Amino acid sequence: MRGLPTVLITVSPEASAQMGPPRAIYPIGFQIGHVLGGPGQVALQRQVLRDALERLVTPGEPGTIEERSYPQYVPPAGPS
Repeated sequence: MRGLPTVLITVSPEASAQMGPPRAIYPIGFQIGHVLGGPGQVALQRQVLRDALERLVTPGEPGTIEERSYPQYVPPAGPS
């Protein structure tokens, strides 16, 4: 094996698909700036990171962006 294996965590799967990443996950519904979860959602952030690291060792079709659902994600409130 050559090089450094990488995995992309994306909140914009359409744009990311154009780049053809070798491995990627898309946490469904996550917002820009919160690719691992919202502020203070430590357990969720760890889970998303673990899922991304698992993607490094799990065989999959290169260029495929795997969608992952995290029902515990709570988007941050917008400006009032």
